[in-house]
Amino acid sequence: MTILKYMKEQLESGDPTIRSWVLVDSYYMPFLLSAIYVLFIKKIGPAFMENRKPFMLRNVMIVYNFCIVIAYAACILLLAYFFLTTDAYSKICAPTVVEINDYTYWATGAGWCIYILKYIEFADTVFFVLRKKNYLITNLHVIHHSSLPILCWIFLRTETSGFQFIPAVINAFVHIIMYTYYGLAAMGPKYQKYLWWKQYLTKIQMLQFIVVLIFVLVIIPLTGCKTSQHAIYIDIFFAILFLGLFYNFYTKTYSKPLHTNGKVEMNGNVIHAKENGGSKNAINRNKINEDEISQSKCDRRRVVESSSS
Repeated sequence: MTILKYMKEQLESGDPTIRSWVLVDSYYMPFLLSAIYVLFIKKIGPAFMENRKPFMLRNVMIVYNFCIVIAYAACILLLAYFFLTTDAYSKICAPTVVEINDYTYWATGAGWCIYILKYIEFADTVFFVLRKKNYLITNLHVIHHSSLPILCWIFLRTETSGFQFIPAVINAFVHIIMYTYYGLAAMGPKYQKYLWWKQYLTKIQMLQFIVVLIFVLVIIPLTGCKTSQHAIYIDIFFAILFLGLFYNFYTKTYSKPLHTNGKVEMNGNVIHAKENGGSKNAINRNKINEDEISQSKCDRRRVVESSSS
């Protein structure tokens, strides 16, 4: 059996109802959309903005962030409802057939919505480009946003048990916290006093991946869940990868000063540095624009996106 034939068989092994849904049915659209996303933020977007002033998108970002929060919250509430009122618990670790007009259809639909949100979250980086904040587009940010839609697509096409809903719900909960912070931060400096917990966002992200690893490596074997092996391997690989990337981001953001376009970022705060003959003098903290700091904090937190999931 060739590798391509094996991959095709695996991608056809999931529930036929789910495999017929939008952006699940196609073999190439998830890869194409992720490729267009990377091409735009790396080449097309910066070229388009090169001779243009940054767009002012504060109101758009506020609405966008809180819409994401509402969408994730709705998915979690729907899944929680079915978990508490049906026999969904018994089907988490066993192959299940999705039937129309049954709770399995609506529960899986919530998972599909979480999958679609991963494409919508491409807008995080698009906002960076349109506001000419390209220095905030890190490898972590790009890898995270471009890979998650493809991972979700694989799970929806191949997994027949409900075990992937556990990592999905954890990821959705984390994203509610993250996008709540982004929305409040985008509203301006007067809300900064309510955002003292911003440093804990990355810690929550890292904790998310640790919980996923414990779930996959410990809980599933102990409970005897019947899940696809490739899904387990994917969960382990990407949980370790993102844990390492987020840890690296955390140490750089909160331990060392980050120089970006004539600015110095230390412990999540952006301050201006003056240059004289190529050497940086003492930092003038008294002339910092409060609104710029507020938005820069929001931007720096947004570099972490997201997840997982």
